[in-house]
Amino acid sequence: MKQSLFILFVFLSSLNCQLSKADGIEFIHDKPFKEILEMAKAQNKLVFMDCYTAWCGPCKRLAAQVFPDSAVGEYFNANFVNTKFDMEKGEGVDLASKYQIRAYPTLLWIDGSGNVVHKIVGGLDVGGLLQNGKKAIDPTPGILTGMKNKYANGNRDVNFLSDFLNTLVASEEKYEDVFKEYLSKLAPTDFTDKKHAQTIFNLTRDLKSPGLGIIVKDKAYYTGIVGVEVFNKKINQIATTAVSQAPHADDKALFDGAIQLIKTNKAPDHDQKVLKLSMDYYAHMNDWVNYDKYASLYVKKYAAKNAAELNDVAWTYFLNVSNEAQLQKASKWSFTAINTDNKYTYNLTYAYLLYKQNIYKEAERACDYAILRAAEENVQPSSATALKEAIKKSLEKKSASN
Repeated sequence: MKQSLFILFVFLSSLNCQLSKADGIEFIHDKPFKEILEMAKAQNKLVFMDCYTAWCGPCKRLAAQVFPDSAVGEYFNANFVNTKFDMEKGEGVDLASKYQIRAYPTLLWIDGSGNVVHKIVGGLDVGGLLQNGKKAIDPTPGILTGMKNKYANGNRDVNFLSDFLNTLVASEEKYEDVFKEYLSKLAPTDFTDKKHAQTIFNLTRDLKSPGLGIIVKDKAYYTGIVGVEVFNKKINQIATTAVSQAPHADDKALFDGAIQLIKTNKAPDHDQKVLKLSMDYYAHMNDWVNYDKYASLYVKKYAAKNAAELNDVAWTYFLNVSNEAQLQKASKWSFTAINTDNKYTYNLTYAYLLYKQNIYKEAERACDYAILRAAEENVQPSSATALKEAIKKSLEKKSASN
């Protein structure tokens, strides 16, 4: 009887293993990429490759929730040679360079010669992964590859170019030159066609985009399509990106263009946005005279009772300015932040500002209060403790000199 039970247990265990193996995508982990390509070529299949990293949250969700799905496994195991590589380890480092993987997860469908025929960046659900798997084995072969061939062979139909552009963007490939050509091919009536208008709006992503002038000029039409909130968010994103790029590119024209764009758009918060972007730009340029000018206006108009923003601006002053009048002004803002929201970090900022102005006794009292607040908020007061020690040494030094 025991022997029969043992045999039954072994049989059920074996069956369970077979069933488990059948569920989800079966990935090849133990072969070099060259051998995987050879397998794909021999089987006349594409390689499906999951390009992931250990720290990528969406990669983990794919692995835990999508790849194990039985419908996904059935389709992918039948149609692809499946593999996955950590792009920051082993052969994955070279593969990331070869295929220009810049974001994770990236999913590639590759032919036996190593050419990418389809590419998706970002996590997908079960339906999305199955849909893209089917696109990858489209007889063109591959949506993107087929479109590239049509473009190379001279297809300049505007509807095709619209689809081609959106596919390039989805695959994170360069699209700027095609975008310019596409816009030059559009007839006047095409600009009010919803499909083309949506393409223009989606692909307008920076201050130098050829689509920017179009969407700004026809703002009423575009807000009718995407909504006022989405339109204003697009303009703000473009301006913010330009301001962040300007210091690194040493190009003030990017900053000036961004500010002019915000002013031209006249969103309800445009004045506040102009001041905030100006503060950000001059801070990155280490121009503290202009920073002080715009920060003072910003605090007066928009942050007079906003404890978090008052504290952020005051801390920026502590870190970067030495002008006595400016430090006194920052101290007042910091004190207002404390009276608005009595947090440990706000008290600490105030203590630092007093310390920088050599107001040691008040700075010490501010430190003591910060430490009390830290205990109530259940946070470590290590910065306040260190500052208090520095204040103590300064007081001792001052006493000795007297």
